[in-house]
Amino acid sequence: MNTLNVEQVVAVLTTLTLDLQAQKDYLIELDSAIGDGDLGITVDRGFQGVRDGLQEHANDIGRILFKAGMDFSNSAGSTMGALLGTAFMRAGKQVQGQREISLADVVRMVKAAEDGIKEKGKAQPGDKTMLDALAPAREALEQAALAGTDLAEAMKQAASAAEKGVQSTINMQASFGRARWLGERTIGHQDPGATLVFLIARSLAGTLERMSNPV
Repeated sequence: MNTLNVEQVVAVLTTLTLDLQAQKDYLIELDSAIGDGDLGITVDRGFQGVRDGLQEHANDIGRILFKAGMDFSNSAGSTMGALLGTAFMRAGKQVQGQREISLADVVRMVKAAEDGIKEKGKAQPGDKTMLDALAPAREALEQAALAGTDLAEAMKQAASAAEKGVQSTINMQASFGRARWLGERTIGHQDPGATLVFLIARSLAGTLERMSNPV
């Protein structure tokens, strides 16, 4: 699989919403350890808004993703709602007007999403945030594109890199969000935001794998 068309992107996003809503309790548990415990609720509400918005969609992948970002942000509220909403909107702007996307497009989308999160949240990799999973995932996608890897395998590699990024946050001290007030007590806990990025990458990888190898 080298490209995705409009209907495939909608299918990927729809599955993503279901997969992430199923992680609501897990994310609440993770976030309760070093945050305010509402991440699972934010994700549940946000992705419900995205799925509702996909019932009618444009024949334009960029517009679909931009609207998904708006729907997530409006439905979720909270800082994470704004950050993830920005990520989707920035990604969508990269492929505005396109009815098909390739791995090269995905790389540009993820880079734009990462830059948007950095600008809005003011964090950098190493600060124990979602960027600690997103940056390595983006790097994995870039390497996969250079190697001529297909989309499904590239996303699988990105998910693996994101998972390693999550593990790296365990020994970090939080510098942003409510967790920063806990100081050294955040050491020993994986970052919930980074975990969210991994769960998104894992969902995307799984869907693309199934699309590439239908039963």
